[in-house]
Amino acid sequence: MGLIRAVFDAAFRQGGARLKPVGPRWPLLLFHVDTGGCGGCGMELQALAAGPYDMQGAGFGFVPSPASADVLLVTGPLTRTMAPVLEAAWQAMPKPKGLICVGGCAVDGGIFPENYAVLGGLDRKATVDLHIPGCPPSPQQVLDGLCSLFGQRAQPAQNSQAAGSSSTSS
Repeated sequence: MGLIRAVFDAAFRQGGARLKPVGPRWPLLLFHVDTGGCGGCGMELQALAAGPYDMQGAGFGFVPSPASADVLLVTGPLTRTMAPVLEAAWQAMPKPKGLICVGGCAVDGGIFPENYAVLGGLDRKATVDLHIPGCPPSPQQVLDGLCSLFGQRAQPAQNSQAAGSSSTSS
């Protein structure tokens, strides 16, 4: 029970440090496509959208449709089945648009070699604006990579209120 309380305190504490928006446009909207693989990077992205990372406070957000996205965020190696889906998502995005590869599989195929079903990573197939390496990269590494698009790192905003935490035990 103490572990559950600690997780809730960390995720929902009041007066926690907020991140400063880093981009010129706030928020930068991301559309995620998992093109295959183990799903580890996708789970790290879900963790980034919740909990203590404050992705929205840093100026980034996920959208459910590529038509409203600024950046296409790709995880997993490109499979032959997902290649048309990825192309359709790219075509649906308004200009200007960007492409980010998250994880070793999306960058160069990672542990999935090119074969009859896998085309490999996107580094040789498309112009990639940002590579975030790792297997899988941690949520903090992803957030730092996104912030690097603007030449900054995710820094907590100055807050007059100290970050609170509960010392209640059960």
